[in-house]
Amino acid sequence: MTFYEAAELVKDAQVGEMWLTHYSPSLTRPDPFMNDVRRIFPASKAGKDGLSTELKFED
Repeated sequence: MTFYEAAELVKDAQVGEMWLTHYSPSLTRPDPFMNDVRRIFPASKAGKDGLSTELKFED
C-alpha cells in the first residue's frame, strides 16, 4: 500500500490520527511525501524512532 492509499483508507475510516510506519527500506526519507499525504488526511505523521503517544480508551 502506498502512503496515499493509506491516507485515503484512514480518511474513509474516520480515525483520529495516522502514523506511517514499516515502509520500504528503500524509502529512507518519507518527509518529502508528507505534505501530499496531509492534503488527503491532515492528521498524518511519519513514524520515527522515539515517537510516542498516549492512547485514551472510553470506559
